[in-house]
Amino acid sequence: MSRLSGIVVSVSVLAASLAFDARQDAQASSLMTACKVDIDTLCKGVKEGRGRVSACLFAHDTKVSGTCKPELAKVTGSSTFKKMLPASLNSLHGSDQAAALQQTCGNDIKAQCGGVGAGTDKVLACLYSRSSSISKPCYAKAKALIEGE
Repeated sequence: MSRLSGIVVSVSVLAASLAFDARQDAQASSLMTACKVDIDTLCKGVKEGRGRVSACLFAHDTKVSGTCKPELAKVTGSSTFKKMLPASLNSLHGSDQAAALQQTCGNDIKAQCGGVGAGTDKVLACLYSRSSSISKPCYAKAKALIEGE
């Protein structure tokens, strides 16, 4: 490949990446606007960044307002969100891994995630959203489950 072709390919990849980042930023901004009341109510204390707010709203999806639901659906339907929190995590419900999560994180779940929707994916989304507030053993267990370890 010529040097010019290499530069063209690099610029194309960079442009595609920037366009993807711009779409994600617009989606996040739209979510933050449409869901402000829900975030203030359901996700108080959750730090912004790394998808924590959208994970919190996902964990509490049965309680989000009609204004928020469409924007939340766009975010949680994105490939980025699905990569962060694969739907297959819900299949852990009733498994040894779910029991181990409950044993390791029971106090954190009660303190930080009371009232989240049913399913291991909802609990893990909540723990992820509150990752700076949970115990280190719980953080490690939740991270291992999310990453498939």
